[in-house]
Amino acid sequence: MASVAKHAGADTAAPLLAVHLLGPLRVTIDGTPVRWWPSRRGRSLLKYLLAHRRPWPHREALMETFWPHSPPAAARNSLNVALHGLRRALRAASDVPVVVLEDGAYRLHAGLRLWVDVDEFEDHLRAARRLEAAGAEDEATAEYELAVALYQGDFLADDPYEEWPVLTRERLRLAYLDALDRLSQRFLDQGHLAACAALCQRIIERDACREDAHRRLMRCYGRQRRPHLALRQDQVARVEEGL
Repeated sequence: MASVAKHAGADTAAPLLAVHLLGPLRVTIDGTPVRWWPSRRGRSLLKYLLAHRRPWPHREALMETFWPHSPPAAARNSLNVALHGLRRALRAASDVPVVVLEDGAYRLHAGLRLWVDVDEFEDHLRAARRLEAAGAEDEATAEYELAVALYQGDFLADDPYEEWPVLTRERLRLAYLDALDRLSQRFLDQGHLAACAALCQRIIERDACREDAHRRLMRCYGRQRRPHLALRQDQVARVEEGL
């Protein structure tokens, strides 16, 4: 856990809320995992709050997002029920209030420290691109590797039918594929063929139409004197191109 974002007023003795949004949701408070979620919608609300911190969403925005076709009174009641379930889940891990209402907006308690894997992922990518532009190739590679290690699955993978995460999910997925692409090319250039092949396979698993990854993987197999694998990969690439 490389860095922790602190809210105004938080200090190093404040509780640490750590959340993994890449892949299935994982939440801990000072190392204690939140295992029980009495409300599926309450869990979704936490994810939404974490993804919309600038600015924090107002009650009406939450009602419109999650209950767009309900009358206002019914949507408000549903929101209150979901928040009650969310707070129950979080209280099982800590007595510290986590979600609070402030100036009409729902937010995390200002005294919490916060770590979110998406923030770390994007921070490492920005650092990698900055170092790459400065010609610091080894340092850039290290940052790309840290970013890739954080990507344990697509953004909110356990909410495949929710509409609001779709654009963020695709943006992060493309950023991840770009990081894999840059790393695999670097490993190929450095002669780290097994590492390059493994990354190319990961790219193809997520996007079978990436011709550049197929070709790079074939070059790896060729340099490894495994022509039968290169031939088979060429056949796989041709099939994908024809789909």
